[in-house]
Amino acid sequence: MKKILLLFIIILITYTLLDKDIIREEISLPPSLDYEDFSSNKNINKDDTLVIEEELKDNKKEINLNIPFTSQAPTANWEQPYQDACEEASVLMVDYYYQEKELPSLEEREFIFQEMVIWQEENWGGHFNLPIIKLKEFVEEYYNYKTEIVTNLNVVKIKDYLDRGLPLIVPANGKELNNSYFNNGGPEYHMLVIRGYLDNKFITNDPGTKRGENFIYTTDNLLNSIADWDIEKSYTNTGLKSALIILRD
Repeated sequence: MKKILLLFIIILITYTLLDKDIIREEISLPPSLDYEDFSSNKNINKDDTLVIEEELKDNKKEINLNIPFTSQAPTANWEQPYQDACEEASVLMVDYYYQEKELPSLEEREFIFQEMVIWQEENWGGHFNLPIIKLKEFVEEYYNYKTEIVTNLNVVKIKDYLDRGLPLIVPANGKELNNSYFNNGGPEYHMLVIRGYLDNKFITNDPGTKRGENFIYTTDNLLNSIADWDIEKSYTNTGLKSALIILRD
């Protein structure tokens, strides 16, 4: 009886420590870099298409941008509009990265998301899934940032932008992402921020979970999951692999 009780206690402790059986690999992250650490950004070519040198990167190289994190449901209220606020949360994180500011309180973040949603409702007639082209329009009109859409994404292109201190906002099919913290297998359409890389992994800020800061996806899994929203057919098209780059003057 004592052996059974001891075994039960061990299992219970193990379950608690593993956080509902979800095992997160312990990874030593690169030091976080602020936007101002990338002085060369001031001379970046801001034409519609940046010239990317298609050369293999050093596999040992790593980088991690100091992007503040917020969940799309800051106070754990997953009702609307927060349930579908991954686009707004991703933009807010990048905005505060460029400003090198700490995010406001959880309640203030909710208010900011509400204001973004109200703007969309007043200007577009509702709060909808935003494909990259529409997110570009929103960021330019709401925040007055210059932006660029990167198409035909691959690992080399993503690393190239991160090396310049530029995070990427990417749309994805959440059900394809290997994220055990997602409920119901993940959202059909999702958006997150790629903030760094190391080895064969991407470092992200994923607003779809409160545990999304510095969330690690393999390069293959994240790249294969990237999918833009097809407005006409109302589904995520994995053939459209694009990202939004926000450019600060």
